[in-house]
This record gives sequence, C-alpha cells and structure tokens, in this order.
Amino acid sequence: MSGYRNRPSAAALEEFRSLVRRHIADHAPPIEAREGHRAPEDAEQEAQLRTWFAGLFDAGFVGADWPVEYGGRADHHPLHDRIVSEEILRARAPRPVDQVNLAAHVLLHFGSGEQKRRLLPPIRRSEHVWCQLLSEPDAGSDIAGVRSRGVRRDDGTWIIDGQKTWITDGHWADMGLALIRTDPASSRHHGLSVFAVPLSAPGVEIRPIRTVGDAIEVNEVFMTGVEVDGDNLIGDAGQGWSIIMAGLDFERFGIGGNVVLLELLIDDLVLVARNGLLDGRSALGHTDIRQTIAELAVEVEAAKAFIDDHVERLIAGTQEPADGAIAKLSFAETYHRVSAYGAQLAAIVCTDGSTDPAVSQAEERLRECWLWSRAYTVSGGSSEMMRNILAKRRMLLPNS
Repeated sequence: MSGYRNRPSAAALEEFRSLVRRHIADHAPPIEAREGHRAPEDAEQEAQLRTWFAGLFDAGFVGADWPVEYGGRADHHPLHDRIVSEEILRARAPRPVDQVNLAAHVLLHFGSGEQKRRLLPPIRRSEHVWCQLLSEPDAGSDIAGVRSRGVRRDDGTWIIDGQKTWITDGHWADMGLALIRTDPASSRHHGLSVFAVPLSAPGVEIRPIRTVGDAIEVNEVFMTGVEVDGDNLIGDAGQGWSIIMAGLDFERFGIGGNVVLLELLIDDLVLVARNGLLDGRSALGHTDIRQTIAELAVEVEAAKAFIDDHVERLIAGTQEPADGAIAKLSFAETYHRVSAYGAQLAAIVCTDGSTDPAVSQAEERLRECWLWSRAYTVSGGSSEMMRNILAKRRMLLPNS
C-alpha cells in the first residue's frame, strides 16, 4: 500500500481538532458514553444517536476516508480520523458504531457498483445501522467453523438458515453483514460467502442477551428460511473468508485505536486513589498502590506508543503484518488489567459524604469498564486468536 502524501501541518491539525471539539460541544446528544451501555435504551435515545451519527458524516468527520464520489473528503488524512476518535472519547460522547465502519469498509472494497450506490447512502444518513452476523454457538472466535447455510435457488435468490450469537447491536440494527456457508461440501475457510441481510426480513428473529452489566448490548439472531436477493451477495460466492478477514483486520486496529480509553481509565484510577481513604490516609499514599498504578500507566503508554508508531507507518505505507492484531491485543488486555485493578481499588477505599461527585462517577466508570472488559478480549477475535495471528503472520511460526 502506498503511503499518504500531503501530511497536514501541526497548525492545520490543531485547527481541525478545534473544529471537531466545537462540533461535539454543539451537537453531541445528552447521553454520556458508558462502557457496556453503548446501545440506546429507548426510542428517544435511538433517535438522538442516529441524528448524532448522521451529523458526524455530514460534517466530514466520519466516513471522510471514503472515495469522494461516495461522500468522502478529498483532503482526508488518517491523522484526521485519529483526532476525531480522540475528541469523541475525551468528551465521553457516544462513539460511532464499530460494525457500521466494518460494513462500509467491506462494501467499499468488495461491493459492486450497484451495492455501493444502494447501501452506502443509508449508512451516511444513519438510516442503516449494521451488525456483524459472524459468531455462532459452536464457532465463536473461530469463525471458520460457521454452520449457517445458504442455498441458491434457480431464480438467483438465496435461502439462509442458521443461528448467530453475541451479535453486538443486533437488537437495533437494520442490516447484518452475514458470513454463511454456501458450499455444503466445504469445511473451514472454504465455501463461505458474505451477504447483506436486512434484519426486517421474514424469518429473522432477534433475542437480546442481558449482560453482567445489566444492559442489552449483544443478541442471538436466528435465521429460518430467510430469502435474500442475489444482489445481496457481496463479492463472489466462496470469497467470504478473505472478505471477512480483510474487514476484521480493519476492525481490530479500530479497537486498538481506542487507546484514549486507557488514558481515561488511568485518570479515573488516579482520581479514586488520590481521594479514597485506606487505613485513614489517601490510597495513593500507600507505596504498593502507587507502584501498581505507575506500572499500569506504563502499560498504557506502551500501547499508545504502538498505536502512534502504527499510524506513522500507515501514513508512510510501511505497515507490517498483524499490526491490527497487535493493536487489538494490546488494547484489550491492558484495558482489562487497568479496569480490574480500578474496580478492586474502588471496592476497598472509603470516601465520605463530602467527596466530590466526580470521584463517585470515576468509581462507577471503573466498575462498568471492568464488567465490560472481557468483551473486549473476545469481540473482533479473542486474545488467543490474536496471539495465533501474531505468531503466524509476524513471527512466521509454523502451524502445529
């Protein structure tokens, strides 16, 4: 991949950052982002989120990397995406749905001209929220083991049957990017195809799953005799594995790119430690607690350093195999360690009634992040799968 030219100056990037901050301040909905509680809780919140996401597209802050003919910006640079992500996270504003970015990436790279014209505009208007119909009860992170079947009829339509599980945002999504086995004699990576499935189609049943954080974020999706047009097949039949892998590599770096969440966790951890009392004095005054927080802060800086390095190599066109897997693994595991320690600390320190409400809010965020942290080590490919990808693609270790 060739590198990006015309890197914006530091002044131009700062001006862009100011534009993003003003847009967030003026247009973000009155919904504070909460980890593990990202889906709307009612129709009013859903309308607010759809308006907010559509506004980010209209302002050229999201989807700016798309080709100009589909709404992208001619002056787009990857550093713009980084700034938008950072500012949304720091403002604790709702983040655009990751699965929508994956669907758009797949459509832009593998969709036909007709599919792009039909499916991309509703994404930009936020009329279509997408989910990923990948994982199954017997094929979680190992999506090569999917069993959902697709049979092509003589008139070119397809009939899809199967069950998908742990489907993030499935209960309010409009479309699903489905990985389906279309060759009954195939196994593993072969004979798989990708479809755009309207979730309003007859035969689609969605059953929400309530998480340990008492929220509905993920779902089971059952497809029974679901008919989709031949035009909803993305790419060629049998090309599904390569399409989904390209999309997941894009998503995995996106997850790792949320490294600002780690910095916010450290901020909350320090706030709780400084204001919480343990044995009659500030928890931060205890050597072991201060040392542990320092070590976690170093881990966060290491994750951030990799992201910074990867962005620079992406700009230069010198990215390395498995960069996305490394970013995802580094982010997910660090997020879990920091939030787990933060939740533990919040549980043992004492605060009095006069404590700044910000401390209580930080404690609650740490607990919610901890409850959601295991999801990050699984979604987009488990940490074990990421280590396998790293071993094969980066370290070139043999299969055994």
